Amino acid sequence: MAERIVGQSMFKLLGEAKALEREGKDIIHFEIGDTHLEMPSEVKAAAVASLKKGRTHYGDSFGEHNLRTTVLKVFREDYGFEPALGQVVVTTGANPLIYYLLAVLANPGEEVILTDPAFVTYRAAIATLNLRGVYVPVTHKNNFRFSPGEIEKKLTKKTRVIVVNSPSNPTGAVYSKEDLVAIYNIAKRHNCFLISDEIYAPFVYEGKHFSVGTLDKCRERVIVTSGFSKPFAMTGWRVGYGVGPEAVIQKIGLLSQTIVSCVPPFLQDACVTALEGRKKFSKVYLEEYTKLREIVCEELKKIPELDFAKPQGAFYLMIDVSRTGMTGDEFSAHLLRTTGVVVCPGSGFGEAGKNYVRLCYAINAAVKLREGCRRIQKAVKELGSH
Repeated sequence: MAERIVGQSMFKLLGEAKALEREGKDIIHFEIGDTHLEMPSEVKAAAVASLKKGRTHYGDSFGEHNLRTTVLKVFREDYGFEPALGQVVVTTGANPLIYYLLAVLANPGEEVILTDPAFVTYRAAIATLNLRGVYVPVTHKNNFRFSPGEIEKKLTKKTRVIVVNSPSNPTGAVYSKEDLVAIYNIAKRHNCFLISDEIYAPFVYEGKHFSVGTLDKCRERVIVTSGFSKPFAMTGWRVGYGVGPEAVIQKIGLLSQTIVSCVPPFLQDACVTALEGRKKFSKVYLEEYTKLREIVCEELKKIPELDFAKPQGAFYLMIDVSRTGMTGDEFSAHLLRTTGVVVCPGSGFGEAGKNYVRLCYAINAAVKLREGCRRIQKAVKELGSH
């Protein structure tokens, strides 16, 4: 198993960039999926109050009752259905939840269908668990969305799971309600599970987020995953949650219990405050990310060698750099070496990403974002002058 563990490329880059900063180099970070904004002060205060109450001992392996019931309330108010308590599990971040789900839903050699490019944890977990990833290539020319028909062509008797990440990391794609309904019907017809990764749900720029979990109330085959890192700028807290069929969720809880015992209760108390104020908090973040999206698209359009589709959700831009004559790996290395700008090579997200780089535009405020884009423009011009 050890030889199949690959990890996440962006954390490797973050480590390299921080080492350069310690050496005195001026670095602009676009590589890690984080934000320059702070988490809500009310959530911090709730965590401190919970600490003072002594909520620092073991908790429920499936999640504290107050947080799980708050998740039920969120689903009732936002999606129009209320799952049973046994359908909810709280984990140490949404990343481990991805691993747990794939471990529970599929056996070695069985197949998982997802886009290429796709979020690195899916690819890494598939490799570690000795599953077979079946990838549907997508590009900026089709807004990085795979069609239901393309999925159906990839199905075999070994297919166990279909993964949909909307809004998407790394592409910013948002799937229409019609496509999600069609994908759900394919999963139902072929008796597959459907993982719906919805951690970026608050960040849809036009229209509204649609949760595929509404189609079976997460009782039969849909598992909705989410967390607190992205919606509330709580990336260091590592708290996630899943809602799905009880039999699946029970196994997830036991697997989480085996590996980490529980999520610290004082963190979960603060997460209740985050969910209760979610509409107010997410409005602030979405307004900021909308402004940053306009800036990054405006600035990068000045560089004719770069191609991209305007993201419809999340806070990432996948940029095709092939017209520079470089692959994504070569271009990202050139940027870091010549300008101190760090972006993620698209190859870390799949074979179809090899000519792309991913830029996270939430991690810097407007002034720094513009400066980073100017440095990218300078680096591209220097390529043309050689």
